[in-house]
Amino acid sequence: MNLNLLETFIVTVEKGTLSAAAEELHLTQPAVSKQLKALEELLGLRLLERSSREVKLTPGGHLFYRRAREILRLLEQTRRELAEMASLVRGKLILGASTIPGHYILPRLIGPFKNKYPQVEVELEIGDSEEIIHRLTGGDIDLGVVGVEERKRGLLYQRLVEDELILILPPGHPWSSRSCLTIQDLAEALWVWRKEGSGTRRSAEELLKALGFTLRPEKIVAELGSTEAVVNAVEAGLGISLVSRWAAEKSLRLGRLVTVPIEGVQLKRYLYLVRRARQLSPPAAAFVEFVEGWRPGWYYSNTQVG
Repeated sequence: MNLNLLETFIVTVEKGTLSAAAEELHLTQPAVSKQLKALEELLGLRLLERSSREVKLTPGGHLFYRRAREILRLLEQTRRELAEMASLVRGKLILGASTIPGHYILPRLIGPFKNKYPQVEVELEIGDSEEIIHRLTGGDIDLGVVGVEERKRGLLYQRLVEDELILILPPGHPWSSRSCLTIQDLAEALWVWRKEGSGTRRSAEELLKALGFTLRPEKIVAELGSTEAVVNAVEAGLGISLVSRWAAEKSLRLGRLVTVPIEGVQLKRYLYLVRRARQLSPPAAAFVEFVEGWRPGWYYSNTQVG
């Protein structure tokens, strides 16, 4: 139920006329009438007897008025209590992230999180997935967001979001106008690849291996330290690559890259929130709770190693 309907109903009852309610709510009188009618249709019950001079509650309206006041009172009380809880969460939160979540996902979350928990100082450090997991295990960071599920004892992984790996080519590439490519085509191409330790590289290699394809070393013309560098190299015509759609989104939109599907293949993986399997600090616990509720479908399941 839309809470605005409750507010309109309560104000109308307390002001006694539609015109006074409209003035209080900064609405037109027809808009107030429309909201009241929508509320009555939603409940399947007439709440108000209307006349040109006043509105009066029906028996059902009396009951609903009491309940509506209680609902809004409880809502306001809950808002105050949540604000008090947020003010108690303070301290430093050190996040570590691999390239894709560090550049494209966490910056979208940190701002709203800081708005909710202004007393928390957030620091974001970016490295490859192996480095982030190593630093988390060593206690240098509080939480990590990575592209692989590393089997290390005492770590707890939470799936955050599904990520699609796409094949990118420069617009002038001979394959750029193809409707799709085959696995056999990929064996003949020159590739630009992420360095070892990258979650994107490991995911791509594992997905391709499951399809019976292993990239020959002589076909790799460059191994680069960041996904941004890979995208730039492909734009420059150095080769083709598999990267996260997040990373290629802007270049695709600007026409600096094209993507061609691989016949019968979807290359997908998860990005994970990972932490040590022990009690979290208040800022870290608040961030985990915040991320789980940030968007339906972002949080899927937990898997603990060891």
